[in-house]
Amino acid sequence: MKSVSGWALGALLVALGGNANAADLLVKGTIVPASCTLSLHNGGVVDFGKIRAAELSPNAYTRLQSRGVPFTVNCDGGTRVGVKTLDNRSSSKVPGILQAALGPGYNDAYNYGLGTTAVGQRIGGYALRVTDSVADFPLVNTIVSTNNGLNWSRGNGALGQYQNVMSWSGFFATHPASVQRVSGRLEVQPVINKTSELDITQELYLDGLATLELRYL
Repeated sequence: MKSVSGWALGALLVALGGNANAADLLVKGTIVPASCTLSLHNGGVVDFGKIRAAELSPNAYTRLQSRGVPFTVNCDGGTRVGVKTLDNRSSSKVPGILQAALGPGYNDAYNYGLGTTAVGQRIGGYALRVTDSVADFPLVNTIVSTNNGLNWSRGNGALGQYQNVMSWSGFFATHPASVQRVSGRLEVQPVINKTSELDITQELYLDGLATLELRYL
């Protein structure tokens, strides 16, 4: 039997290795944060119907009975989330109207415009407030930040503008809780301007429009 030299064996092994096949395995995926949706019942419309001009004051602001709509926040996982607002009728705001009618806590950061008459008279303002909140943990409270979520304190559910954010916490806590579902009621509290400032010989139409935006915290 003939022996194979070391040189020949090495060449054979190199040749066999050169014919070996290779396959790459690529591992991919994306870790995504939980997402939430905010829904307002009745399409987000709060209709105050017909308001008799005779029931409004000529020399003082008139506070109407509040009305509201149910809301729901649903998240696909536990998420710390808050609500920010934008007044799309801010140019129609009557400065100081809510403080005069509702109290000193309702400064103009909480004042949303109700639109104007055909000749540009400002009809009034309204406040927004979250009430009756129920979450997927017991004893839920509303909390508020006035600096875009850096610091928090207990709130009354009022929704302010600018750097204000409203969120939910446990009963004894003052920081946002991780929630998967929150429901409750969004109350609208209108205040109508003095009729001495309005042309009430014509029909006037309340025209408030605010955007509610979820903010992940």
